[in-house]
Amino acid sequence: MGSRSLQVGGSAVLRASMALLDKARRLAAHLLEASESDMRSFGGRIGVLGDPESSLSWGELAAAADSSSLPPGMAAGLRAQNDFEMEDSTYPSGVHVAVVEVDTETGKVKLIRHVAVDDCGRRVNPVLVEGQIHGGIAQGAAQALSESIVFDEQGNPLTSSLATYGIPSPADLPSFVTVPLATPTSRNPLGAKGIGEGGTIGAGPAVHNAVIDALSHLGVRHIDPPMSPDRVWMGIREALRGGPGDRQKGAAHGAAGPEWFDRGNRDAHAERPVNRRGVTQAIR
Repeated sequence: MGSRSLQVGGSAVLRASMALLDKARRLAAHLLEASESDMRSFGGRIGVLGDPESSLSWGELAAAADSSSLPPGMAAGLRAQNDFEMEDSTYPSGVHVAVVEVDTETGKVKLIRHVAVDDCGRRVNPVLVEGQIHGGIAQGAAQALSESIVFDEQGNPLTSSLATYGIPSPADLPSFVTVPLATPTSRNPLGAKGIGEGGTIGAGPAVHNAVIDALSHLGVRHIDPPMSPDRVWMGIREALRGGPGDRQKGAAHGAAGPEWFDRGNRDAHAERPVNRRGVTQAIR
């Protein structure tokens, strides 16, 4: 069960808080000699709404929560405890769409647009949710394009610092477009689902598939991630050298001859002349 902090821990906090508030109302009603149904929480006080004289602060209630002042059957101390366990996991959902530009001369891939639609149930803290999504997209895109742990023949790590490990910086990423959806779940009182892994799980395949789609008219069908410039460049060259159906070389599987125009931009039906090698320099 992923992203359990809010779903399980947050639900326990919610129920314990509700129990504590209920206890405070009962204690305030007893001390003020008023009806428990009239007790409200307002301005850091518990009492009759609209009558500050008939109310008590939380500090006053905590001080009065001893055995000498409590109503019958109430335990001493202004505290509550709750243990919460979900019967089953929740299932967040989402859709990620990535747009990339590939320089076929160098193999360099640039993520130029990323749209994420995520439904994680009720968003208790929308700012934190957005942070989770943005960080997840950055991690997923990096796994697809640059992040890799490399060892030499003796097993020594070659990517053991930020100088050698391909972690992206903000300059390497576009501004993400996020669309919030909220379908509350009935499996916890908050109605919350997980969000910690949403960006990572969606962004990685979306970015990877975008690169393959951009190069598919050249015969590229797969490139192992991370799709570093050298891997993309080699994938393009192997596809151009191979014959139709040559899966060992990663070639143009069934492609009908060389491409003299780039029709990768299907919306605009673009037809851009290619360079002398028969490859458009920038493909989106």
